Amino acid sequence: MTITADIRADRPRHRTLGRVLLAGGVATGVGCLVGPHLAESTGLLVLTGAFEYRWQSFLVAVALFGAATRLLARGAVRRRVLAVCAFAAVTAVWFRMVLFPMLSTDWEETGRTAAPDGADRYVVVEEGSDMIDPLWRVSVVDGSGLTARHWTVATFNGDAGGVLAKLAWSGPDTLALTTGEGQVTTVRLDPGTGKPDRELSVP
Repeated sequence: MTITADIRADRPRHRTLGRVLLAGGVATGVGCLVGPHLAESTGLLVLTGAFEYRWQSFLVAVALFGAATRLLARGAVRRRVLAVCAFAAVTAVWFRMVLFPMLSTDWEETGRTAAPDGADRYVVVEEGSDMIDPLWRVSVVDGSGLTARHWTVATFNGDAGGVLAKLAWSGPDTLALTTGEGQVTTVRLDPGTGKPDRELSVP
C-alpha cells in the first residue's frame, strides 16, 4: 500500500514537471521562429548571439518536448512522439556537423577598432572564405552590456574584385571603406543606435 501511495503521490509532480517542460519547449520553439527576425530588427547583440543559428534553439526545443512527452504521454502516442523527437534531434546534429560547414562561412575576427572622440562603439572586421574565394564582413557594435547593438555594415567578395583594402573611421558616426580598386564608400551611422544608413554588398 505504501508503494502504491508513493506512486500516486508522484504522478501529480510528474505531470506538473511535464507541463513546465512542455511550456519551455513551446517558448523555445517560438523563439527559434521569431528570434532571428527580432534580433535583426532590434540589432541587440544578446539576441544576435542567441539566435544567429536556429539549430541550437531547435535542438533545445526538441529535447524539452521529448522530456515532456515521457512524463505526460502514454502508450502509442508516447512512442510516436519520442520517435519524432529522436529523428529531429539526429537530423539537427547531422545538419550542424555535416551540412552546415559546407553551406555557411566560418568567420574569424581579424580586426577591431574603436570609434574616435570617445564614442561608445567599435568596428569589427571578419574574414572567411566561400570554398576558395576570400570574404570580408564589416560590422559595428554600439554600446555595451545587454543594450549593445550589432549591425552589419558591408560584405566583400574577393573573387569578383570586392577586396577590402582599407577601413577607417572618418568621425564617430562615419566609416570609410576602400576596395582593392581604390573605390571609397562612406557609410554613416545613426548617432543614437549606430545603425548604418545602408548595408553594402561588394561587388
